[in-house]
Amino acid sequence: MDVTPQEVIDVPVAAGVKDWVLMGLHGYVGYLPQPRATQDVAVMVPNRSRKKAARAISAHWPGLVVTELSQVTRFMDLADLDQNGRPKPVLDLMHPWSPFQELILKEHVIVDKQTAHRLPTVEAALVSKYAAIISPFREREKKEYDAGDFRRIAKAHHDLVRHSELRRLAALEWEHGADDVEKFLSTALADEPFPM
Repeated sequence: MDVTPQEVIDVPVAAGVKDWVLMGLHGYVGYLPQPRATQDVAVMVPNRSRKKAARAISAHWPGLVVTELSQVTRFMDLADLDQNGRPKPVLDLMHPWSPFQELILKEHVIVDKQTAHRLPTVEAALVSKYAAIISPFREREKKEYDAGDFRRIAKAHHDLVRHSELRRLAALEWEHGADDVEKFLSTALADEPFPM
């Protein structure tokens, strides 16, 4: 099943969800000098709107299988399997599991004038990628994608980064995040390998 970001956005908005942000590659694509491909669409909504958004998505795409995880409500397509025979994710309804994500929803969303898509600021995109890279639970292969995305965003937009906001968001991820994300930024700009 192929769904577009606009289709995904339209469903929770029609259900009355107001505070949302397009995340994942579709949310960051404008920061990448050369976009890469992705299949699934990720939207983060506040915890208070999570059930409403999930019900609306389930009603709109009843053929998708729903899996509730601690950080995401995942909608998968049984007709599209990965190399291990598991259904591929089509849509991720992200739960703000960290204070930095709650702050993204409150203060780090920009609205695209042409599409009215609610997108993360460059600082939010970088810290989201940073959080994925340092996560002890993320698969190495996905971390490598995240590292590449972080590097490309940093190189293309380092002059736009508000360091105080970058540090503020990263400090909410973990106690040494403010300094650590600055090191990641320097590493990206120097084209050196990230610690993973």
